[in-house]
Amino acid sequence: MYQHGRSGPKPESDWRTIISGDITSVDQYTKAIEQLQAAEKARAFDAKTTAASSDIERRAAILVRKIQAYDCDHTYGKPQDANGHPTGKRAEGEHFLGNVDLINKTELMKVAKRMPKGAHLHIHFNSCLPARFLIQQARNIEAMYIRSTLPLTTPEHFAATRISFMVMTPHEATHVKGADDDEKEVPLGNIFDPHYVSNRWMPYKQFQQLFTLQGDSGEPLSRTERAERWLEHKMLISEEEAHSCKQTGHGIWERFNYRTQMMKGLFAYESAFRNYTRACIKDFVKDNIQYAEIRPNFMSTNSLKTDDGTGSIGNQGIMQIIHDELRSTMDELRKDKEYFGGMKVIYCTPRSFKKEQVAAALDECIDLKLKYQNLLCGFDLVGHEEMGNELRHFIPEFLDFQKKCKERKLDIPFLFHCGETLEVGDKVDGNLFDAVLLKAKRIGHGYAIARHPMIMDIFKEKNIAIESCPISNEILGLTPVIAGHNLPILLANNVPCTINSDNATFYRSSLSHDFYQVMIGSESMNLHGWKQLAQWSLEHSCMTPDEMTSVTAEWQSRWDEFCQWIVDEYSWLEYWPSTH
Repeated sequence: MYQHGRSGPKPESDWRTIISGDITSVDQYTKAIEQLQAAEKARAFDAKTTAASSDIERRAAILVRKIQAYDCDHTYGKPQDANGHPTGKRAEGEHFLGNVDLINKTELMKVAKRMPKGAHLHIHFNSCLPARFLIQQARNIEAMYIRSTLPLTTPEHFAATRISFMVMTPHEATHVKGADDDEKEVPLGNIFDPHYVSNRWMPYKQFQQLFTLQGDSGEPLSRTERAERWLEHKMLISEEEAHSCKQTGHGIWERFNYRTQMMKGLFAYESAFRNYTRACIKDFVKDNIQYAEIRPNFMSTNSLKTDDGTGSIGNQGIMQIIHDELRSTMDELRKDKEYFGGMKVIYCTPRSFKKEQVAAALDECIDLKLKYQNLLCGFDLVGHEEMGNELRHFIPEFLDFQKKCKERKLDIPFLFHCGETLEVGDKVDGNLFDAVLLKAKRIGHGYAIARHPMIMDIFKEKNIAIESCPISNEILGLTPVIAGHNLPILLANNVPCTINSDNATFYRSSLSHDFYQVMIGSESMNLHGWKQLAQWSLEHSCMTPDEMTSVTAEWQSRWDEFCQWIVDEYSWLEYWPSTH
């Protein structure tokens, strides 16, 4: 099992010795500063990885720096010229949402895609794949309905409306319950009619047939293709949305939550869920991920519908589908001589739930663990932390859960979202203290931990890992750009971290993009740092010892091949005269 680099020279004795004497000459000063910098370098999170690196790894690490400099010269530019006039170019490290098309053209992104990433430990299952995947799945579903908050009659309404989907029967689409719980019949709507009543359901197939976007570019697309392109655009968060001067943290979270609601109905029927599960596993393979732990939401109101809308599939049925599709996809991958080490499920339920609902979810988590021992691997509460229901609100329920697990000899670690906030010293970032006392194995995001030195010490001592999500943190308002992210602070303090994509669907991103951002975000990051982050992801996963041994061996083999590929592919850059 890999250990991180906290066991270097004792810093106190090193720096105290170096600075203890008087400096009376430039030579003494030069020697002292070199010693001081070397002492700090020996404490670096990737110090042991760097020291143990092979000749090929060291060459590859130098080339990765050259590749980044090459991209700065050939893909990016200076936003202003020498006279301060705008050039229309973008610089490396600007807003991810504005730079993503440029990032996809860079050589460093090509390298990031090729990198074997180890384990992906923080990804919400309903937002792994590109938005178009689920939209296209719905094309021919007769029982799929769509509704809008506004009639789609003007460009302004097309831009401002909010869309949702649901698979249901015709009866459900035309009947609503009133305040007295009696059903009331309502007609179907036509979203394109000026007199459309807000949020009336319309058959999605009819929506496709009638779709016409005013001011469309005139590309030779069918109405269905035009509808899908527009819906995909509605699913994505834009740079202006995330970073407008009027935007707030709560404001962008509200925009984010709308996207998850829009996605919900496209995800919640059987054939889409099965196809999505298979495609997601294959996408992990494509992105050079060797193992993953996914976070589906489990709640009584979140059951899958059958494709005709007449039946529903509960949480145990959802677990069975994941189990079956994982097994069949793994068989398919083996036949195609492709590798994937496996996938597990983290049981997630909303933190907005009442105490009795969370208690029921914890009990169901135990029941599902008994039925799917090697598939279910942890428990988490999801949702915006700043909206209330901190972890301590559920302490009696969590302690009872731990007691029941101990009695049944079950290992279901807490893998809590916490510290995803800029607030300091209040009940929100107090979730970090709760996570420690509840013996969490990992925490999601942990952005606030950089302001809690004692908690950082505990995380190091107890080997608790942080599931860092750099792109998501930038878009949801924790940092304006990647250079301001707290990850380098955590790494400088030897807190074990992993890199994750969180909700890639809404950001046009992948895990490769997050590793890219980590590399360009700090001068202290290099190829050895990438390696340490991947090793930590394996070490802090919920794999069994046998699984970890097998997956780690495969990862190591792929890492060695990856470094050789960098040297073979980019050796010409060794002699490239970088201007950086």
